[in-house]
Order: sequence, then structure tokens, then C-alpha cells
Amino acid sequence: MDNKIGLKRGAVVLKQHHQEWARAFEVEKEFLQNLLGSFALEIEHIGSTAVQGLAAKPIIDILLAVKSLAYISDIRPLLERAGYEYRKNGSDGAQVLFVKGPEEQRTHYLHITEVGSSVWENDIVFRNYLRTHPKSIEEYTKLKENLASQYADKREQYTAGKKDFIKKIIDEVRRRN
Repeated sequence: MDNKIGLKRGAVVLKQHHQEWARAFEVEKEFLQNLLGSFALEIEHIGSTAVQGLAAKPIIDILLAVKSLAYISDIRPLLERAGYEYRKNGSDGAQVLFVKGPEEQRTHYLHITEVGSSVWENDIVFRNYLRTHPKSIEEYTKLKENLASQYADKREQYTAGKKDFIKKIIDEVRRRN
């Protein structure tokens, strides 16, 4: 099994889950904690690579909580010197996106948001739900495989095709709580 992380920018290629993804996250988490110090309040492994048994694009998604997005002006130069690239098209008022790895081999997506934000809460809720619901992992894997076959070189459409499933899970968890 190919356990290497990284994928060409914009490509949609799913791999079977591999334990190496958790180790790759832990290495990057330690690196980011050392790099960012007190700016990094919490760092979590999110996305499909964070869910055992779920097929995924082999790119490690990391969620970083900061006290305020106003600190991005301090954080950005640190990340850029460390090989991360700011992605304006992935950033908005709720989160800021950085990527790591050349366009031919993106390895990490770093999503920075404020602690307790809806981005933070939704990403953690969705990940935790999948980790404890194998049937949903199966459903989500089938959906992702279908979308990947349709949109192998159209990542935006692939991502958009997953939104309703993700929203349904988050809404279900919110209704229960």
C-alpha cells in the first residue's frame, strides 16, 4: 500500500486509510507547536485522514485554534519561512488557510480559526461522529469514491458534492445535544 502523503494541487485521488497519516500529523503538530508557541492554543487532526477506515486524499488536514485571527499578521511570516503558503482563496472571515508542499505534492492543509468558532466546532463534531459511526464511514466513503470518479481533476466540485452529507451529520449531532 502506498502510504506516502501528498497529492498534486487540484487532483482528487483517494487512498485507503493508513496509520502513517496519524504519525505525519503528530510530527507536524509538534513542529507547529514549537514554531508558533503561545499562538497555538489547540491543534487537531481533522478531515478524512483523521478517521480510521475512511478513504481520503493523502493530504493531512490540521485545525489550529488561535485566540484571534488578528494574530495572523504575526503568524504568517513564521509559517511562510517554515514552508507554508498562504491561500487567499481558502481563507475567509472565519478561517485562514495555509498549504505545505509544492503544487505537485501538497502534503498539508493548515486551517487556522479562532478557538470555539463554528469552523472549529463543526470540524471536530464531524470528525468525532465519523470516528464512532462505522456505517457513516461506509456511506461517506461511497459518496467520496463516486465524486472522485466524476471529478478527478475538479476538486472544487468534489468538495461541493460532500457538503450536504457533512451538513446532515453536523445538524444531526446538534439536534441530539
